Amino acid sequence: MIVYTVHEPGIPAKSLDERADEAVFVKEGFTWWGFWFAPLWLLFNALWFEFIAALLLAAVAGSVLTQLGLKDQAPAIAHFFLMLIVGFEGNGLRRWQLERKGYVYVAPVAGRGLEECERRFFDAWLPSVAPRHPKPEARSASGAAPGSSGDWAGPSVVGTFPGEVA
Repeated sequence: MIVYTVHEPGIPAKSLDERADEAVFVKEGFTWWGFWFAPLWLLFNALWFEFIAALLLAAVAGSVLTQLGLKDQAPAIAHFFLMLIVGFEGNGLRRWQLERKGYVYVAPVAGRGLEECERRFFDAWLPSVAPRHPKPEARSASGAAPGSSGDWAGPSVVGTFPGEVA
């Protein structure tokens, strides 16, 4: 199972379609692209501050390793440590960037892949943010919507994690 965290802007769009389009899914765990292509991955994801910090960290690590007598191996060792850090913390850095941009954490969701996670999330999220009552012409003679049994909004479970969706 793959777990994603879902984030949306702090001030969501007015229309439901725009809100759904603005939702960002960030995978939990190790990022192989971030490991193999650490500096390029940071740039690709527009993590400018993190890119500069990573270059400075690699330079300091290379300098320290050179002072310790590893002159030939220092750049490779420093780059490997940079790769490990970005691999393990890359997705956390993306979440931090979203938080700085004003995005809010909505919910976790689990599935076999991104498409399944998106489907599970939107299946649980849409009923909670869509209007609760259908248009008046869709109501039956009793005043209830067809197939409904009152104002029950359904379970607030996304994927396999119970909790608030809003």
